[in-house]
Amino acid sequence: MLIQEQIIKDASILIEKKNYRKAKDILLNFVNNIKNVKIDIKIFFTLYLASDALKEEKDSKKYLEICMKINDKNHIIHNNLANIYLKEGNFQKAEKFYLKSLAIKSDYLLGIINTAIFYQKIGKFDESKKFYLKATELSPERISIYFNISRIDKNFIDDNKIDYLKKIMKNKNIELTEMGYGFFILAEQERKKKSYVKEIEYLTKAHKCMFEDKINKNKHTLNYWQNIIPLKYDKFNFVNENNKSVLKDYKPIFIIGLPRSGSTVVEAILSSGATKIKTLGESSIINGTVVTTHNEFKNNENTKIDLDILNNKIFQIMNDRNLLNEKNQIFIDKSLENFFYIDIILKIYPNAKFVNSFRNIEDNIFAIFQQSLKKLSWTQSLDDILKYIDTYLKVIEFYNKKYPKKIFPLDLSKLTTKPEEISKQLYDFCNLKWNHSVLDFYNRKDLLISTASNVQVRNRIKKYDYDRYKPYKYLLKNFVNKYSWLNNN
Repeated sequence: MLIQEQIIKDASILIEKKNYRKAKDILLNFVNNIKNVKIDIKIFFTLYLASDALKEEKDSKKYLEICMKINDKNHIIHNNLANIYLKEGNFQKAEKFYLKSLAIKSDYLLGIINTAIFYQKIGKFDESKKFYLKATELSPERISIYFNISRIDKNFIDDNKIDYLKKIMKNKNIELTEMGYGFFILAEQERKKKSYVKEIEYLTKAHKCMFEDKINKNKHTLNYWQNIIPLKYDKFNFVNENNKSVLKDYKPIFIIGLPRSGSTVVEAILSSGATKIKTLGESSIINGTVVTTHNEFKNNENTKIDLDILNNKIFQIMNDRNLLNEKNQIFIDKSLENFFYIDIILKIYPNAKFVNSFRNIEDNIFAIFQQSLKKLSWTQSLDDILKYIDTYLKVIEFYNKKYPKKIFPLDLSKLTTKPEEISKQLYDFCNLKWNHSVLDFYNRKDLLISTASNVQVRNRIKKYDYDRYKPYKYLLKNFVNKYSWLNNN
C-alpha cells in the first residue's frame, strides 16, 4: 500500500503542475504491471482526474465506472459520472446519478449546485431553483448562487436581497469572482430602474473582477485573440495534407460568429428537424486541438499546421463522444470562434458548412457587455469587445469572399420577423429537410442549453427589439473614429 500511496502522491503532484500525460503514464504503468495486489480506488480515481484533464472522455468514464464497482456509496463518484452523462446528452442517467449522489450525502454542496445547473440546462427551472435555494442554505454568502437564480427567476432579487448582498460584498475576504457576480446583480437592478449610467458602472466593476480573478490566464488568452490568431488565419501553412482520413466524409455544420447573436436559436432550429442531428454545443474542439497540439504556433513567425496531428486528435475526440457512429455523418458545433479556423476545418472536413449568425453590431456590443461570459477574456471590457469584433468583421469578410458557397449569413432580425422563410433557407443551405417542427424547438423536452440564452430560447421567437440598446449608444462616441463600421449602424 505504501507503494500505491507514493504513486498517487507523485501523480497528484504532476496533475497540480498540469503534467497530465505523465501522471497518467505513471499510474497506468503501475496498473498494467502489478500482479496479485489489490489496487487502491484512489489509483483509478486519479486516473480519472488525469484523463478528464486530457479530455479523454471514454477513459474518464471507464475509470469512474471502475471506482463505482469498488465503492458504489461514494457521492463524489456518482456526481462526476453524472457530469459525464450530461455531457453525453444522456439526461436520464445524469439525473439518476446526481440524485443518487445527494441521496448518499444530502449536504454535498457541489452536488446540489451541479443538480441545480443540470435542471437549469434542460429547462426545468422550478426544480433548478429548488436546489439552488437549498445551496443558499448551506452557503448563504455565495453570491454566484443568487446570480444563477436571478437568471431563471427575474423577480427573485428584491430590495432586501440587494441590501444583504451589499453587506456580503463589503467582506474583505470575498473572492473576486463572487464580487463580480454581485456587481452583475446590482447592474441588473439598475437596468430595471432605467438607471443606465449606474448600470454601466457596475458592469465595468463586474468585468474587472472576473478578469482579475484569473488574470494570468486571461492575459494569455487575450493576447492570443488579439495578437496571434488575427495575424495567422489567412496564412496557414499545411503539412501532411494528402493523408487520408475518415473525417473527410463527415458533413458537420459549424455555427460561427459572435456571442449573443442568435446562435443558440440557430442551433435549436437546426437540431429540431426530421433528421436527428447531434449537437456538440460550444465544444471548442478545433481551437483547443490547434492550441494544444501546436505549441510553436504561438510564435509570431510560425504558421505551420500539421493536418495529420489534427486529424488524429480530432478523430480521438469524436470517437470518445460516440460521433463516429452517427449514420448521417452530420453534427453541429457551435464554437463561435471557429470563424478563425475555416481554412483548417475545410481541410479536415471538406463537406463542412458554416452558418454565420449576426445582428446589428452596436446591439451585439452591448448584449455581450451586459452578460457574464467569464471564460471569454475579450468580453471583459468595451475596448476589448470592439477590438475582437473589428477582427471578426475582417476575418469573416475574407472568408466570405474565399468561400461564398460555404457560408450562410443569418441575420437575427430577419429570422425573428420571417422565421419560416429564413429557417427554410437555412435548411436548404444545409441540405436538410424542413418541417414545421423546426420552429417548435422551444417545446422539446430534450433541449439542452448551456448559454445565457437558456430562458429566452425556451419561448417562441420574438420580433427583434430595435430600441433595446439605444440608451447605451453614447458609450460608442469615443470609438467612432477608430472603427469605421460603427458609422454604418
